[in-house]
Amino acid sequence: MKKWLIIFGIIFVVQIPFNLHYHAYYYATHMKDDGDKYYRFAPLLGNNYLPQSYVPGYKVEHIDLREATNNIIIKDNILKKGDKLEINFNSSNYYPNKNKDDYYSISFENDGKVYSIDMVYSNGKEEKLSKNNITRKRAYSSLNQFNETLKENSRRPIINLQWLWNMWYQVSN
Repeated sequence: MKKWLIIFGIIFVVQIPFNLHYHAYYYATHMKDDGDKYYRFAPLLGNNYLPQSYVPGYKVEHIDLREATNNIIIKDNILKKGDKLEINFNSSNYYPNKNKDDYYSISFENDGKVYSIDMVYSNGKEEKLSKNNITRKRAYSSLNQFNETLKENSRRPIINLQWLWNMWYQVSN
């Protein structure tokens, strides 16, 4: 009986890294919510494959690199007709209309924390925006909408190791 307990214990311990990797989007979106300060799924877009089933209604483009997969998420008409959202591992761009020269950009640090805010790019120039700007609100609203879609549709692990993910996240960042 002891032999079987040891074998099951070893199998469980070996399974932990696979669990954390394959359910990374679930764990990242189920961490404590900090509102518009953190988007913990963003760093994963630079190295973890994002299945299309996790984000229905969005287009996921995969760029296969040597040891990772870079994901780019695109959705047209996200909040209103003619707008567009593009997300990758280091930024999110919200285009309020078909003019691709005008957009609002949200940049992420390595841990998913919002890095630069209140900047809009219009005709190739950076401009400072007020906190009440409608484009800014729409950019965050579309990004939060994507986060909720990912949270609702990411595959739930059989053995939930959220506590271990949270501990690893705090140590590594």
